[in-house]
Amino acid sequence: MTFTLTWHDDVSRQARVLAYAFRFTLKPTLSVWPLTDGGIRVIAKLDRAVDMLPKPKRVSIEQVTLGGVPCEMTTHPRVATGSLEGATVLYFHGGGFVFCGLATHRSACATMAARAGIPVYSVEYRQIPNGGIGTSIADAMASYRAALETVADPKKIIVAGDSAGGYLAMKVAEIAALEGLTPPAAVLGFSPLLSLDLKRHPRHFMQKDAYLPMKQVLALEDRWLNGPDAIPGAASPIEADPSVFPPVFLSTAEYELMRPDVEAMTRRLAAAGSSVETHVWKGQVHAFPVMAGALPEGRTVLDLALAFAARNL
Repeated sequence: MTFTLTWHDDVSRQARVLAYAFRFTLKPTLSVWPLTDGGIRVIAKLDRAVDMLPKPKRVSIEQVTLGGVPCEMTTHPRVATGSLEGATVLYFHGGGFVFCGLATHRSACATMAARAGIPVYSVEYRQIPNGGIGTSIADAMASYRAALETVADPKKIIVAGDSAGGYLAMKVAEIAALEGLTPPAAVLGFSPLLSLDLKRHPRHFMQKDAYLPMKQVLALEDRWLNGPDAIPGAASPIEADPSVFPPVFLSTAEYELMRPDVEAMTRRLAAAGSSVETHVWKGQVHAFPVMAGALPEGRTVLDLALAFAARNL
């Protein structure tokens, strides 16, 4: 068993500005946004707007499918050596199962591909209102099964994701174990959603999240579960048998909705004898590694995560 939990106290100027901007602009907007199908479809246009921005440089981005699920494959001219040679990242974006997509997470995937020298597949799974969490899981598993048949080394697939995507990465690892599939080599979770029961968290702590309004997240819970596809295995990764998971890397901000479960999951994995490394960052916002293009702390987390994967392959 390898178990570390590291605190990071240094906060860059960029992170301070970002947290301030989110707290006083994005959070008030999200607090009043209607979570009807129409309201969710409007939010979903964010990905299309971001898609019109310039693409990351020095990487190649190709539109592909895995198991019938649309994906983007990002590669860099540099090719990994050592333990990462032949490895692949399968990335699931966050967004509460309602918004974000390939475009919003393109920069983070490009950063990982460039820093590691391995291909990164970003998966465009279905979200509300086109299905509940079970539907998202079905697409995630379809992409993973196809990756097992197509990547250079199926024993070196690293599943990764932020927020809701972190939930999917953990579920892929759990379901692969339950179904006897070749398991992921590692899971990288950035502010992952690990429990669908967020009501039990202390309200005074949750209110400090820089941009996720608690009442809106709680309002989504029924919609998450009200879909045509059932959730296989445990409803929440934190309820699953911890012994089924491969090595797991986790990161979280000091004040955000996901931190209590990230720390609880760390303890559960460590108690089960699993390899787990967790980082808690002061002064950051939820899922800050996704903004690695603007945040030095985000780039540091991605480097730490990839180094963890390399050590455990």
